[in-house]
Amino acid sequence: SRQSAASYSLLTLCLLFCLPLTMGAGDSKSVNVHELLHKIEAGDGAALQECWQHLDKDKSGSLEGDEAKKCVHAVIKEVMDDLDNMPPEDVKKLATSAVPSFVYQTLDPDGDGKITKDEFTKRIMTALAPK
Repeated sequence: SRQSAASYSLLTLCLLFCLPLTMGAGDSKSVNVHELLHKIEAGDGAALQECWQHLDKDKSGSLEGDEAKKCVHAVIKEVMDDLDNMPPEDVKKLATSAVPSFVYQTLDPDGDGKITKDEFTKRIMTALAPK
């Protein structure tokens, strides 16, 4: 059975959900995502490079445009779809890793360490607005 998405790191989520989306008919070799993940977790730098090569289809050195969107949307969709079925301890792990980053990005998006009352009010209202 598949391990809950919450117990995975961001890299793991990208591997599990982005790689299959980016692997098209033009790929000459298939990727065993779980094997690749195991190698990366064991510290195999070559496996990490292989992962990047599969994600960075245009070989630009960064994920931009459709590459980035596919990766981000795949991870978000998988986590959100699985949220109701996650064991409570996995939801806590996910919240523990995601909430601090979300709060910093929401309240201080430029990372300057300064939040004015007006910025705070606007950012909180935007964060709490229905999606």
